[in-house]
Amino acid sequence: MLHESINGLIIRTRDMGDHDRYLTVLTAERGRILILAKGGRSVKGPQTAVSQLYTYANFEYYRKGDFNILKGGSPIESFYRLAENMDRLNLAAYLCELASELTDEGEEAGEMLRLTLNSLHAVSRELYPLEQIKGAFEIRAAAISGYEPDLSGCRVCRKSFFDPFYLDVMNGALICPECLSEAGKKVKGGEYADEIREAEIRPILPEAVVAALRYCVKAPLNRLFAFEMADANDLAAFAKQAELYLLSHIGHGFDSLKFYHEMREGTIRAKKRNVT
Repeated sequence: MLHESINGLIIRTRDMGDHDRYLTVLTAERGRILILAKGGRSVKGPQTAVSQLYTYANFEYYRKGDFNILKGGSPIESFYRLAENMDRLNLAAYLCELASELTDEGEEAGEMLRLTLNSLHAVSRELYPLEQIKGAFEIRAAAISGYEPDLSGCRVCRKSFFDPFYLDVMNGALICPECLSEAGKKVKGGEYADEIREAEIRPILPEAVVAALRYCVKAPLNRLFAFEMADANDLAAFAKQAELYLLSHIGHGFDSLKFYHEMREGTIRAKKRNVT
């Protein structure tokens, strides 16, 4: 019987029966692995501490047939402060669902694991605006997963600076208004649509948004969120376009994202009522 030990983050749980729980664990060495925690649902069970969602821990397990069976372990970080606020908790659910979507079983996922851990740390303590953390995670996750956009300059004339640029979402590149106009594009409702390829998405990117996206693609992971967007409209645009870019390349949305937005909007409306 093969016994193994590995560090990982629980990004999904699925209860089985009255006592057991399946854990989807994101690891650096082996990507996603599935571990069965027998008694993982018990309030006072010996495996409870390493069977909770969003727990980063060392897992000791053994193979039995096609299953990994949890033998024991020790928590490293529980991110318990996520539960203090529903917006934080809902955002954590979405980020972990993205991490699951963008990783595979048996394939190295060290960078995605570090990104997710750093993001949960920032979310749990709300070290930065949630929209900033979310957008930074999305655009960096896109880059890690092979969808990194070319943000160095206009893909046609190669100008490095233009205000505003447009983001050719599906081609993963910037394009300036002059080159877009010359290519025969027309303005439609604030976005540019190709007459031949109407499905193409080209949102407007103010200079501050371009700078933030450039930073998030290349910054060290331990400094990923260390940028400022003083204008609330720029921050909202950054979050919107990072989400649009990633979801366009993945090809579908997420229920956790829809729920996060719905609850977040409710929170914002409630704060506005309290102010007035």
